[in-house]
Amino acid sequence: MQNKRSLTSETELVSGLKMLAQAYEEISVIKMQRVRDYVLKNRDFLTGVSYVFYDVKTSYRQQIEELMKLKKITNIASFSTINKNGKMVSVLLSANNKLYGDIILKVFYLFMENIKKSDSDIVVVGKLGRELYNQWNIKKPYKYFEIPDSDLKIEDLKEIISYIINYEKVDVFYGRFANIVNQVSTFSNISGEQTFDTEVKPNPNSKFIFEPSLEKILNFFETQIFASFFKQTVHEFHLARLASRIKAMEEALSNIDKRINELKGQTRRVKRLSDNKKQIETIAGISLWSQG
Repeated sequence: MQNKRSLTSETELVSGLKMLAQAYEEISVIKMQRVRDYVLKNRDFLTGVSYVFYDVKTSYRQQIEELMKLKKITNIASFSTINKNGKMVSVLLSANNKLYGDIILKVFYLFMENIKKSDSDIVVVGKLGRELYNQWNIKKPYKYFEIPDSDLKIEDLKEIISYIINYEKVDVFYGRFANIVNQVSTFSNISGEQTFDTEVKPNPNSKFIFEPSLEKILNFFETQIFASFFKQTVHEFHLARLASRIKAMEEALSNIDKRINELKGQTRRVKRLSDNKKQIETIAGISLWSQG
């Protein structure tokens, strides 16, 4: 059993950890409340936009095929209004800091499952993702980028967007907010081969009027909307990380409270033993005095 000094020391340490966990949780709650509505509204809007992008590529096959002939492209899935390298890239989003619960690992495991089955190029975003990737000793080379965990500006994304926009197919792996206790690992295709939300199927027979032209509309999707899709995945993951941190801090606080109660119980036992020892010594002293 620990002595009184070590119990006092550990109690102070655990109490300090409790204050730290409470601070992390409170800050995360404030941040989550600030970004949640923005992310969810944008999710609905961009999911709708992705349906249009997909529908345009599938519904206007004949017009696109005519544009393909001009550009000497044979595969409709490879059609683009900008020069692309014909390859696929898998983008892993992670974080630079820790204490985000299990969502970082969940996304990483999903990413690993997918790249084992494909020959895509690899992009890793964030220090934790790079650390995990290197620990697994994967032989595939990767391109690394670093962006802030929070207070993100569009300028922070320019370098990575400029890099991945050159790929024919772009899949982004990230965490998605479901509710405060459930964050899911997922991936989205942001280059138009699939809809942004793969759970809902678009209408392949939609009709559109293009102004000024089909090619210019497609170019807008492949540049401006592509950047918006990627930015949304980053914001989605930011929200998921905050919720995952809140959940992790709740679990930590529960464990800390249990430990504090255990320490209080041990402290009471040590005090009782000490008091009993003093009483025994006092009685023994009285007995000796009486005999004398």
